[in-house]
Amino acid sequence: MLAHLPSTLIPNPALEGGDLMAEATQFNPDRLRLALDNGEEVELDGGTLLLGDEESPSVVLRLTPWRARSVARVLEEWSAVSRVFHRAPRPVLTELELSRTLDLAASVLGEPEPTMPMQRGGQTVPSRQRLDAVAVLAERETRLSALQRLALVDAAASWLSEPNGGDQLAHALLAAACMTEVTAEHAYLALITPSENPKDHSEGLLS
Repeated sequence: MLAHLPSTLIPNPALEGGDLMAEATQFNPDRLRLALDNGEEVELDGGTLLLGDEESPSVVLRLTPWRARSVARVLEEWSAVSRVFHRAPRPVLTELELSRTLDLAASVLGEPEPTMPMQRGGQTVPSRQRLDAVAVLAERETRLSALQRLALVDAAASWLSEPNGGDQLAHALLAAACMTEVTAEHAYLALITPSENPKDHSEGLLS
């Protein structure tokens, strides 16, 4: 799994310690790769992210599914604390969108939540289908923030769990939020269409 994070999200191992086993594969400071004890990798690949109108250096973070779930929990807890004790201005007040996306990706790759799965008329709505629907909205509804897209897909998936008319309500919700009916239809189909990937281990997530 591959995630691009602003460099400020990666702690400095020289200052904070931890279980980092530094194995630099290159000596170019612009292209540096470090391996952690559990197989995760932190890489400076020279790539950039566009934040608003400004470019920012980026860090590539490769995680196992269980580590992604762990990071998602930390970010979720940080977001809750940040909303209570936030003082100094920062670009992002919470990390809910990153936390939720990591959660979904971990589930897709075989790290299911220890909770009751979301049901759709007796059928589980897998996390992979939720992630696919979020990807459709990310491509076609750029006016929506990442958190708004996640919230919309979760709400539609919740309606799909209702046995009586839930599918119509889910489609209506997507149609109300999307700029075009075509986008709503694509997002709806992504949400209800099973993955053809035989390696897909995703299970449903509870909203």
